[in-house]
Amino acid sequence: MEAPLQQRIVGAIVLVTLGVIFIPALLDGSGYQSRQTQDIKVKDKPDFPPLTQKKLKPIPTPVEKIQLEQEKALTPKAKKPIKSFALQIGTFSSNESALKMRDKYRKQGYTTFISKTSNKGKNSYKVRIGPELERKVLDKLKRDLKKSHKIDAYVVNYP
Repeated sequence: MEAPLQQRIVGAIVLVTLGVIFIPALLDGSGYQSRQTQDIKVKDKPDFPPLTQKKLKPIPTPVEKIQLEQEKALTPKAKKPIKSFALQIGTFSSNESALKMRDKYRKQGYTTFISKTSNKGKNSYKVRIGPELERKVLDKLKRDLKKSHKIDAYVVNYP
């Protein structure tokens, strides 16, 4: 037999022998202490008198008469402006050019109008189509005008 294998076998035999000798000595239960119990004396339950319920008399509460207030005439709330949109198709510095564009699109069946604005003393005339309550309608019209007339229009709030 080879030397390393022989050394391993001898080592295993020594360990098993030591285990057979010392393990029973460790596990014999000599160091185990059982639970310690102690009797405690408890006094008997005290005797309580039986509970009695006394009937209480209801306390009369004075009833106050409440006078109804007369309703005040309500003033109607200011109506919120209806949110609508318009499609701006052109901005011009001259009113004549704006009128020409407005008339051109009116002939094609569109509802058009001109909005005049001033900025730093200069007037500008904005040609718009609408107004419409739904923005979707104007978005579709914007795409159609871009295809057919090659106009870069944009949707604006109205008024």
